[in-house]
Amino acid sequence: MSLNIQFQLMIHMFVYGLFVGITYDCFRMLKEGFKSEIVGLCILLIYWAIQFPLAFIYIYKVNEGIFHLYILIFLFLGAWCYFKYLRQNLRQDLENLGISLFAIANFIKKFINIVVISPLLFIYKLVSDIMLLILRFLKLVFYNPSTKLYKKVKVGVLNKRKVRRRGKKTNSSIE
Repeated sequence: MSLNIQFQLMIHMFVYGLFVGITYDCFRMLKEGFKSEIVGLCILLIYWAIQFPLAFIYIYKVNEGIFHLYILIFLFLGAWCYFKYLRQNLRQDLENLGISLFAIANFIKKFINIVVISPLLFIYKLVSDIMLLILRFLKLVFYNPSTKLYKKVKVGVLNKRKVRRRGKKTNSSIE
């Protein structure tokens, strides 16, 4: 491996160490949002469970899987430089970026609610109200109680049923 490639690899690992420091700070800010220590520990374990394979995949892609001690040294050196010199400035910028991203996400959520969901709900309510109105009209026309009463009276007259009145039997021929 030439000296030029080794120097490029050192720069890559230093920058990746900065990346590890920045992402660790992001996860720490996320962890601070939860008050439970168990949730914080779970977030930390998830971070490292993602970060270790990413680091080895990155080393494999950049250096064809050859692992030298100076790769690890420059990885830690990049993370140390971030925590020592860049953390204070970038942490405030990351917090502002997070606040901005949440504001943008809330705006998009409200925009989608107003532009997409509200009209769909209005159309759904309008169609359901029209269908309910049609069903009520059909019920009024075909299932009206006065229509049922008329049918009972009509059937009673045609069949000449015997009607009991207070215990007395009536003769159907007298009616």
